[in-house]
Amino acid sequence: MSIFVVLLNWNGWKDTVECLDSLFHSVSTNMVVVVCDNASTDASLAHLEAWAAQHCGINEWAHLTRAEVEAGATLANVIRLAIVDNAVNLGFGGGSNVGIRLAMNHPACDYVWLLNNDTAVKPDALTQVWMRMEQDPAIGLCGSTLIYYHDRSKVQAFGGAHYYTLSGRSRLLGAFALSSQVPQNAHVVEAKLSFVVGAAMMVRRAFIEQVGYLQDDYFLYFEEIDWATRGAELFRLGYAPNSIVYHKEGASIGTQPSGGSALSLYYLYRNRVWFTCRFFPACLITVLVACAWDILKMIVKGRREQASAAFRGVLSLSLPVDMVVGS
Repeated sequence: MSIFVVLLNWNGWKDTVECLDSLFHSVSTNMVVVVCDNASTDASLAHLEAWAAQHCGINEWAHLTRAEVEAGATLANVIRLAIVDNAVNLGFGGGSNVGIRLAMNHPACDYVWLLNNDTAVKPDALTQVWMRMEQDPAIGLCGSTLIYYHDRSKVQAFGGAHYYTLSGRSRLLGAFALSSQVPQNAHVVEAKLSFVVGAAMMVRRAFIEQVGYLQDDYFLYFEEIDWATRGAELFRLGYAPNSIVYHKEGASIGTQPSGGSALSLYYLYRNRVWFTCRFFPACLITVLVACAWDILKMIVKGRREQASAAFRGVLSLSLPVDMVVGS
């Protein structure tokens, strides 16, 4: 039995290296780490390969291309780390799917742990989330306790969030709770989960085989709830309280405390409408009203660039990305 940990890197090799450092101090011995690079322009591949050469034996790491993975490449049992060059920016879903596919190519892979590259994990974080899934075979996706990296006294989420179909908004469970008050009764949290946060999300092999891969046309945001929604009739969602993951939040895409970059808001609002159309079309009118209210508040607060990006996202699902930060 093997657990494949999949990290997606895009112009963030420093964060990725820190994440790798924490992962390689994990107590788990049956772990294979896969780093997929989405066409970074900051020499990420060279830095990641240098890290691998320093921390892994000469036969313990491998460099692969996306084409090799899609052609069915598998890893030898001695491999601890694989670096995959995706060659183009495939977004979160498409980029992560390359790593998931490499894991699925390996017959001994039972679980895949999707982990944001801007995280650091406690040594037993992987073991704890694996144990929760082993306890209940009905769990298809399982979340960890996400704690803010720069303020470790506060929780970002107890595994995931609750989604409100009428507004298209989500509420992270446990947001800003004290990290000393993490609930130990996983079932109480699981009953409220609509989806698991993709920053730390373990998925069972059977879930991927029966539900499929991440939907890759969102590019950014809503992939997790899409996955959970598609698998809802076959699997349930889980939460591992003692799997602790520290998250920097938004390091790659420029998310800010003031409300996010224009790029992130474009995809957030575009996909809010897109997801609603796919799964809850009866709620489209109320979701559009909620989006309009959000955009109006941005304008009132003087956040006109962000309001413009959100409006463009709502207005058109086919608008070129390079127009997002336009006039």
